[in-house]
Amino acid sequence: MMKNKSDYKSITLDSDNSVFGTTADGQRVIVDKQTRFGVFHTYSYRPILKGTEEMLTPKHGEEVLVKMRNVDITYGSGLKAFRAIKDLSLNIYKGEVLGLVGESGSGKSTTGKALVGLIPYSHGDIQLLNKTLPKKLKRGLKFGEALKEYKAIENFLVNKVQMIFQDPANSLNPHVNVEKVVSEGLENTKNAKEIYLYNIDQDVLKETFARISAKGKKETFTKELFNELNRKVAIDEHVGYKTLYEEFEPMLVNEPTAHEYLLSTKAHRDTEMQYSEKECKRILVKEILKSVGLDESVLPRYPLEFSGGQQQRIGISRAVVLRPQLLVADEPISALDVSIQAQVVNIFNELKEKFDLTILFIAHDLRMVEYISDRIAVMNKGVLLEVGKTEEIINHSLHPYTKSLLDAVPSIDSEKGSLVGYVYDPSMHNYSEEVQPEWVKINDDHYVLGTPEEVEQWKQGKY
Repeated sequence: MMKNKSDYKSITLDSDNSVFGTTADGQRVIVDKQTRFGVFHTYSYRPILKGTEEMLTPKHGEEVLVKMRNVDITYGSGLKAFRAIKDLSLNIYKGEVLGLVGESGSGKSTTGKALVGLIPYSHGDIQLLNKTLPKKLKRGLKFGEALKEYKAIENFLVNKVQMIFQDPANSLNPHVNVEKVVSEGLENTKNAKEIYLYNIDQDVLKETFARISAKGKKETFTKELFNELNRKVAIDEHVGYKTLYEEFEPMLVNEPTAHEYLLSTKAHRDTEMQYSEKECKRILVKEILKSVGLDESVLPRYPLEFSGGQQQRIGISRAVVLRPQLLVADEPISALDVSIQAQVVNIFNELKEKFDLTILFIAHDLRMVEYISDRIAVMNKGVLLEVGKTEEIINHSLHPYTKSLLDAVPSIDSEKGSLVGYVYDPSMHNYSEEVQPEWVKINDDHYVLGTPEEVEQWKQGKY
């Protein structure tokens, strides 16, 4: 229930920049700030479900790339308002593939679109790389500082997050050729050279580390050192060059194989610094198409000349060529033939490793998500119900809705009989104002939404 800030004596925020706080009577809440006309501010708060903060705390040192805190997304207004997402709190960790699953209408695509700024959210807080996304990203009539802020957040989103849509045919411009389609983002951002040199520097860093001896990796060239160097390489092409050939190179004097390789790349890197923006853009387009199994012969052709699977590869190329931190894949395989789906999933796995991608993989087929995801989050009617490591959700799921999703997928191991399987009935919970669900910890990698009594019943297989 939403309440005005004036309804209670005081709220103590966890920190100046935190959205979490504690009321005078000790209740944990999230505070939401609304700005009207850029001047007037209103505040409201909402109690936090018990167990939410523990569920959101990283357990294995993960770096949080995306924070969603008590997010509501509402379509329409007044009597016609429909709350599609209800009190969603979720982390997406850097380098992981998070599978977001649920039946049609559960709010999966709405969540993904909010992350890329395509639709507004009405309550809560969304942060990407510790930068809070505005509740509504709309150009409108903006001047001066307001226009500057709008362009800054728009540029931030274009460079840091990209989306792949469900229907490749409708998401690709049929009137321009493949080269133009894939390079459109690079044309808009004017940073093809920066991305190209970053790709080169990152590949050199990875290959150099691969040539370091096992003893060297154990004693000096640790994973922490690699991550620190990789972070510096990503700043820009000048810092990347200095990091590799002035900071890293002297450290390799006792690693002759790695040292020789790194020195051999310097002359080539000096030459590449002279490439023009146009040359870098064309090279990037060719390389990304090659990464998804398409050669440069497709460049002059048009999207409608390709099959559905090939169109989706082009759509993937268009998004990944910009080197986003977060890739939102909105049911990218549901419109494809079953024989092609596995190929596209393999492409995602390969691109994740090559480009260090973090992916929100949206799908309704829990079994297909199993093959690509590190973690799975289950939604129904805008509410997050269960979240955990993939093996936990697939093999030890507890929420009855998750059980119904798993039973909906035919398997050769299934018992003979009805194909319907278990059917989830939301009325089974009997929640009230006094009896509310909470996030119950199953283990560090698995949380489920329900009352403790319900969860105990589910553990015993009683639904």
